[in-house]
Amino acid sequence: MESVLKLVQHVDCTAVQENQDKDRIMDEIKEVCRLMACNESWFALESDENLIEACIYQRESLKSRYRYLLKQARLKGINAPLICKGQGG
Repeated sequence: MESVLKLVQHVDCTAVQENQDKDRIMDEIKEVCRLMACNESWFALESDENLIEACIYQRESLKSRYRYLLKQARLKGINAPLICKGQGG
């Protein structure tokens, strides 16, 4: 009986951990999308060519992070919709 209880506790802990991982990944995806929207606004308002270049590099970095997070979501079986406008994964 004790071994059954340990197994149930282990399964429960694993399920909790998986839910926390899913929540963390979804939160990160949402944060990257928020940062991408901020980057778009910054890009639209910027006039200095050096800062425009910085915007472009930041945007590419955020897009890479977004693709990485979508891949992690798929690997964990998370049905992550494409949250960011215009961003394919």
